[in-house]
Amino acid sequence: MNNEFLQSFLKTGLFEIGDSDDRLEKLKKSIADLQKQFEEDYSLLPKYTLVAIDPNISDTEPALLETEKIVIVHWETLRSKYAEMPRNILRGVILNAINNVGIDDPLAARIIYLSALNLYPYVKLNKEKSIVDRLIIKLGDIAEINAVEEWSFVEEEPKLKLSTLKLNDIKLGKAKIDTEKLQPKLREAINNDPSGHTAQNHGGSSQWGVHFADLATEGIATAFDSAMTQLTGSLSADSIETPINKFFAAFKKSLDVSLKTSFTSLTSVERRSKLLWWKETLYSSSLRTSYRGLDKYLLPIVMSTDLNNQIPEVTPISVDYLLRDTLFLLDERKENKVKFVVFLTEITKKGVKDVLKPFFPELNEEEGRISITDFIALLLNDRTNIKEFKNRTGIEDKDESDISEIAVAILHDLLTQRLITE
Repeated sequence: MNNEFLQSFLKTGLFEIGDSDDRLEKLKKSIADLQKQFEEDYSLLPKYTLVAIDPNISDTEPALLETEKIVIVHWETLRSKYAEMPRNILRGVILNAINNVGIDDPLAARIIYLSALNLYPYVKLNKEKSIVDRLIIKLGDIAEINAVEEWSFVEEEPKLKLSTLKLNDIKLGKAKIDTEKLQPKLREAINNDPSGHTAQNHGGSSQWGVHFADLATEGIATAFDSAMTQLTGSLSADSIETPINKFFAAFKKSLDVSLKTSFTSLTSVERRSKLLWWKETLYSSSLRTSYRGLDKYLLPIVMSTDLNNQIPEVTPISVDYLLRDTLFLLDERKENKVKFVVFLTEITKKGVKDVLKPFFPELNEEEGRISITDFIALLLNDRTNIKEFKNRTGIEDKDESDISEIAVAILHDLLTQRLITE
């Protein structure tokens, strides 16, 4: 188990546990318990990530309280040592747990990375900044490598690899005519017919000829059947079926690999073509109209949703830039800085709100820290108000962001939701 973030937190001096190795072991056990919860339920990762990277998270944050319960199982005297909520200790435990999960699984790394990336520019990190930076960069690299593999072309020409069909275990017996059975019948056949007709007096079409043919045929057939029974008796079904089945199993495996390789390349080409067409046409599949002429405050939500609907949940960072650049095309590549309070106010105006509300049929009404997109969904459905923005997201409503950055943040949240429900 990797406890580097716990050790790094201790070195920052953000909290002190003394020189007790026992306390350090208790924290390590707490990290292991929380890590196990994350591994069993990836839907916890976004919330806990948002809590862990915010040094000003509320003491009443549910994720923080749940982490405290885990720590107290191993460190019963925690609150007697720390009269106030030991926020930094608990954040250290969470950071270490999400780090461990992320480095073991690219899917978890992507969830953590996308969640952290949206909040990171707005939090006021202190001594832990280098630690959080390192976490985001490391998990981002893991996620990107995985995404590039998913989107890559396969340049190698697909080839079927076939083994030679060998029937090594087949051994044929000898097909030998039983003369002891054949000769008596032939002798009987050349004898005179019981009616008195003989070979000297009659030809092959005579009564004797029929008599000879019947008996000779019976004798030959009996001898031949006996020989073939000996031959086929030396063969087993397994001696033929087993090598043939192995051959075709290997053939199918090689064919599947070749087809998968070809399909992956075709999918990559088609995926890129669709995205370029989307950017070229500037057409909204959800609203069935052009993005041109839409209110600029509609665009971040509508465009990120449309893009999310046509890409897989595992995407490289270049997709973010595609979204940004497409938005720039609509505004002559100008940066549009806007305060969150202004953006939120604009999207709740009646005409805009009516258009956007159907984009969020499902709401996250859990208590505590939520994503920007979850907050927008609640706001459009009249389940919260703009004054709660800082408390629910950790971002000041007077903080500024570019319209394209808001769109990217929404895309990240939509992708994260798909990843945790996969």
